[in-house]
Amino acid sequence: MHLAALGWSPEQLIARINEVRRRRGTAALHPKSAYKWVQGHRPSAAVSADIVTVLRAHRGVRLTPADLGWDTPAQRSHAFDDPYTVSAGELLLASQGDDMERRRFVLLTGSSVTACALDLLLPGMDGLRPALDGDRVSTTLLADIEASVRRSRELDDTEGSRPALLWAGGLWRLLGQIVTRCSYGDAEGRHLHRLYIEMSETYGWMLFDAAQHARAQRVYLTGLRVAREASTDPALQHATANLLASTAYQESWLGHHTEAATLIAIASTRTSGALPSRVGAVIAQREITIAGRRGDVDAVQRASARAHDLLDNARLGDQPWWSQWLTPAAVNGATGRAWLALRNPDQAAAYLAQRATTATSAYPRDRLLALCDLATARLHAGDPVAACEPLDHALDLTKTVDSPRVTAYLHEVVTQLRDTRCRHTQARDVMMKATELTRT
Repeated sequence: MHLAALGWSPEQLIARINEVRRRRGTAALHPKSAYKWVQGHRPSAAVSADIVTVLRAHRGVRLTPADLGWDTPAQRSHAFDDPYTVSAGELLLASQGDDMERRRFVLLTGSSVTACALDLLLPGMDGLRPALDGDRVSTTLLADIEASVRRSRELDDTEGSRPALLWAGGLWRLLGQIVTRCSYGDAEGRHLHRLYIEMSETYGWMLFDAAQHARAQRVYLTGLRVAREASTDPALQHATANLLASTAYQESWLGHHTEAATLIAIASTRTSGALPSRVGAVIAQREITIAGRRGDVDAVQRASARAHDLLDNARLGDQPWWSQWLTPAAVNGATGRAWLALRNPDQAAAYLAQRATTATSAYPRDRLLALCDLATARLHAGDPVAACEPLDHALDLTKTVDSPRVTAYLHEVVTQLRDTRCRHTQARDVMMKATELTRT
């Protein structure tokens, strides 16, 4: 209310509070600190006094902390409730128990999602410190951890999210314990922090794919908080860019287009040097889908061309292992998906047909998604019979791929086919197969 009356943004309030604090020699507050107060969190007594001082001076009215609702006992909040207001260490400690499994989270929107990412644009800070008296992290242990992180991603790629979800969550929590409880040197620390960020991307993606969206957000944001406070090197920055791209993709899937656009822009600009070609292509591939969902035709075309150019120029070696999945056909799949979102089913179908036939057995979920997209494009183009073939293949894939997100999408497409009341034999067979799979 007071900010609106003054026409101030939260950052403008902080700037004036910091003027007061600077005059008395007190450390400045973080530029984003006021967002948590707007969202209902209460500042400390000293900070609330500064806020009252500034508001009194500029509004010309008598105010007390009670007028701002800060005279009642403070309520404890959990670290995961607002990841921006706590340190990476606090989030890591919160993730190590069962609370992540038991708690019911709500989806975050707006600055609650983007603030942790925007902090990455500020000068680096080394906030994470090893436990000097903890067990030592050896290079052999790091190699074993890296193998486990890679295996988590392979399981998700080949089987879908649900079969390995519990195992991946355990590995993510265990990695948090190693970061906070073990001792390690600078080189081992950089390696360990990178692995934690990579595991946050994989586990967050698995939760997203399992339709556990609020929990996925907390995992993504924890990874971003660690990236903010970890000692940085190029490999860690590249992993962070990938984490941002996946976070942006989830926000786009949920319809949070402003947040998605902010996150994908940070992924492109945050690194201090040039991105490896494949990393840039991964970001561009995500940007294609995000631009299509928000209705930006020009951005779709630019991102698609950029992704293809980057893949064409990618050299062997010095490309992150997690970027190897991306192919020109996968870029075409994202482009077709974008044209589908832009309500141009004919143009979408040309891209999606190619993607559906070229997706390899190593990525069956991607093929399942492409088949659903192709069937949707053909339905929207008014050809339900042509939609039956990709739907039939998609139903077969559900026997081996356990992806709640894509399976729910498949059922939506089957419902669309049913609503056309097509009497063709192929349509009846597809709907019968879908009914049988639902029963089993």
